[in-house]
Amino acid sequence: MKIETEEKYYCMEPEKLINVAEKLGFKKKKETTETDEYFTDINSNFIKNRTCLRIRKNDNNMEITYKGKSDTLLGQYCKLENNVLSDVEKYDNFISLFSSLGYYSYVLVKKKRIIYELIKGQRKYSIMIDTLPEIGGFVEFELLSDRSNTTKKDATMELNRFILSFKDLNLQEATEPYRDIVAKHIYKKISQGKIVLNICVDLDGELLKYSKDFYKKYKNQISEHFGYNISFSEYKSNININSNVCHLINDYLENLIFTSNDLLITIELLKQISYNKIFLTKVNETFVKCFFEKLNIKYENIIYIPSNDNIINTLKKNNIDIKNTILINDKDFKVNNSTLLIIINQVI
Repeated sequence: MKIETEEKYYCMEPEKLINVAEKLGFKKKKETTETDEYFTDINSNFIKNRTCLRIRKNDNNMEITYKGKSDTLLGQYCKLENNVLSDVEKYDNFISLFSSLGYYSYVLVKKKRIIYELIKGQRKYSIMIDTLPEIGGFVEFELLSDRSNTTKKDATMELNRFILSFKDLNLQEATEPYRDIVAKHIYKKISQGKIVLNICVDLDGELLKYSKDFYKKYKNQISEHFGYNISFSEYKSNININSNVCHLINDYLENLIFTSNDLLITIELLKQISYNKIFLTKVNETFVKCFFEKLNIKYENIIYIPSNDNIINTLKKNNIDIKNTILINDKDFKVNNSTLLIIINQVI
């Protein structure tokens, strides 16, 4: 268990900073590319109190980090840090575990990082020079101390002395964590400065796989019911498919083991957003209604997209103003839910 104390600044001239660091005895530890994936609970309490649950991947290694709620003083953050090293191959296992515990992916922070370090006694001083694509350059000053012989006050005072060595560079403080900086950047891209009235969610990333599976397993019964060999395209386009096959769909759903709860998470997240919600799908209408009833989900405001049309044209035909609409349509609902969490935390 370590006490991590850190402070971050914008860094537009890393060469000058490196020059000062080397004069102080810092040695270059490594240069790497890191991907940090941050997680939060469905109510975003981790975002509000700066609790950090993170998976960091670099150089074929993976590190799971938990840092508790931050104690803050003038932009400095002092918190206990717990780290667990693991194999990258176990990534999906941790994602599944986090989801089971109620923690979901919030944002990915990709950065190029150069690390300089200096060790004095039981304290490690680190300088991390980071470049975030599309965003810019930063430097993090970090002091890692043993919990057994360091108080938060001592750690904060020592960090101040550490940073004071770089005062001639006139660095400008960056008070937000990378997690929040990147989330704001993503929100600006998806909102494009528009006045948002609608949020449209394409359901097919989740529904289509179940619909295809149902058709494959029950094709013979459906064909027998209608008296001819029915094709998937005909089934999907709702032709000749009506409530008479509901018992087959319900039988399928009764025996279905859902591969994820991502759609349910989507519905819960949407409850936190005040925009008008619209669902989009190309899946058979009867199947969708049965599916939603099975999951006790209300299915108002569903727009069914014709198989020969696309989302934008369908929205226009239904008088949905594209200029005031955010479209959530990644096939991976884990990504969609991350986007919804970002929207929630930027709008509230």
